[in-house]
Amino acid sequence: MKERQLKIDQPSQDRFVEVFAALASKTRLQIVLMVSAGRLACQEILDQLDLSQPAISYHLAKLERAGILVKERTGARNCYRLDDRVLGLVEILKGGRAE
Repeated sequence: MKERQLKIDQPSQDRFVEVFAALASKTRLQIVLMVSAGRLACQEILDQLDLSQPAISYHLAKLERAGILVKERTGARNCYRLDDRVLGLVEILKGGRAE
């Protein structure tokens, strides 16, 4: 059987590293799985995790920079949702199949 090698340019490789590095943290993975159920306010995430507000903000910012989360301002609250492009990846992480 002939092996197929995926050819990816350097900027795309850097992007892969950024995304997978963001998901390599147990805390950030927990946040992604929480938000996969629907949009959550920062305070709702904070209430579910045993971390300080600055620590949660750090993790949310890293996920946002990686393009995994999208921040939406609702009144005085910052809410987060998954970027539509990562929904299939989250399904794989949950043990399902990407569609």
